[in-house]
Amino acid sequence: MVSLLRLFPLRTVLFPGMPLPIQIFEPRYHQLLAECLEADEPFGVVLIRSGGEVGDAEVVPHDIGTTARIVSASPVGGGRVMVQTKGERRFRILTLNHDRPFLTADVEYPVDEVSEVPEALLEEVSKAFQQVQRFRQLVDGVYQRTVRVPEAPGALADAVGAAAADVLPPRLLQPLLESLDVRRRLERADAVLEPLIRGAHQQAQRAVSERWGGVDRRN
Repeated sequence: MVSLLRLFPLRTVLFPGMPLPIQIFEPRYHQLLAECLEADEPFGVVLIRSGGEVGDAEVVPHDIGTTARIVSASPVGGGRVMVQTKGERRFRILTLNHDRPFLTADVEYPVDEVSEVPEALLEEVSKAFQQVQRFRQLVDGVYQRTVRVPEAPGALADAVGAAAADVLPPRLLQPLLESLDVRRRLERADAVLEPLIRGAHQQAQRAVSERWGGVDRRN
């Protein structure tokens, strides 16, 4: 099935299930927001492949992106609106259209290719993701006895990508988003976990240091 989708090119990779706040200030994206709210439709977030800025009329996006469902939209002054969104599903751009103030595209929604996933790989990624979440709890200053980990391999890989979005550069995450084979996606998620854990650990150390003066502080 091919459908028309409004596009919001960004320098970030959005994964299904991932929350993404976006600040809108350009008139054309105010129009995009109004149309999506009126039609109760998502827009497409797609990583910029080339182009100077988000507002560059000649921007070229990657072919695979994720639809973003609007959760809330709040004016913050100065003609700006803070929009809270959540990633829904992957799409593939078939044709880019330049006939509107913002980009639109004829897109299709690819289906995951399900292949057998080794239990050892699933367990390894699951445990490593739990470690990342524990570090995130330190950053947030909270503790939960149980760490939620998606059971489905594809969803677990997407959760790893979402967790890495503010740690790793988008060029490392776009191949993960583009992996439609579930086993391959989980393998790519496994490959980014080492730098993700390292980055999450560093964030946790900084948070602990700022909050308590460092883990080695004595009374």
